[in-house]
Amino acid sequence: MRTTRQILPHLLLTGALTSIAVATAVAQFQPVATMFSDDQKRGDTISLSFATAEIPAKAPGATPLQVYLSAGDLVRAFDTPAFRPDAAIVPTNTDLALMAASPGTQRVLVDRLRKQPAVMRDLQDQIAEHKKQSHSTPDGVLAIGADSFMARLPAKGEKPPAGAFPKAVCFVATDFAKGGAIDRRELFAQDRVRKGIAGCLTALDASGAHSLVLPLMGAASAGTQSNDPAFEGQRILKECRLLNSVAGIALGIHDYLPMHRNLKEIGVIQYDQEIIEMFSLPKGSRIAQTAQNIYRTYADQVKMAFRKGLDGVKTTAADVDGNCNAIFSH
Repeated sequence: MRTTRQILPHLLLTGALTSIAVATAVAQFQPVATMFSDDQKRGDTISLSFATAEIPAKAPGATPLQVYLSAGDLVRAFDTPAFRPDAAIVPTNTDLALMAASPGTQRVLVDRLRKQPAVMRDLQDQIAEHKKQSHSTPDGVLAIGADSFMARLPAKGEKPPAGAFPKAVCFVATDFAKGGAIDRRELFAQDRVRKGIAGCLTALDASGAHSLVLPLMGAASAGTQSNDPAFEGQRILKECRLLNSVAGIALGIHDYLPMHRNLKEIGVIQYDQEIIEMFSLPKGSRIAQTAQNIYRTYADQVKMAFRKGLDGVKTTAADVDGNCNAIFSH
């Protein structure tokens, strides 16, 4: 432990077993840690790809930062009071159109805000004002990956009504309003995603948020290989996109660190149903053990991408197994 701290004093990355103890120790104080600890109890089907990082405070008066990589659901983070964070980073589209079909994850927030019409109108007013003041990009109001927009819920900081949503949200464009960005991989280059994530983290930190969650950005997989009889090509495509997204987000966290003041915990959420769909097969089936072995490899690789990104190092196709050249080439 002393050797590790001497070599890498700014970052302590722990494995899944150690992270359980860390999360348990602080769960009673922090919503993200509480959710992480709860997600750990779901078993080895999804928990192998969990990891934590502890980043000591650098600036005077700042607090240490815990970063959690888990497999869960943004719905759980919003709907369970014990898990609900101060803030969230949410995917949107380049037009900042809340009612658009894409990206689908945006609906998690919008469906809950619609139950509080006053807060929903407030958010729409903030978006309208942003559109007046911003310059259009070739993509739309927001450039995919690189641009972000933060809003308070509600705007003036008064006590919000009871609702299953955080006090502040920051949007990063990951798709066009009508979809289609999934087939343009250059739009999700790690160097683009890291800009949007760093911008959101800086803005939400400045707003006073202490806890924050975000789902993977630009990691959705198109059904272009759904005709593959064994779906192996589709699974590899999903793996590459998940790894690329984790790497870009971790790089964004790294870039934000010089501005870190208030945030105490960040939760990066891999969608649990996707992990289960990719790697979980009925026990006793002929290839169940093969699927678990593949998952172990993925888990090692996603934690590696997480660690490298927090160190400010990009993950390349040479760092991971499988054919990820098409995803990591930008």
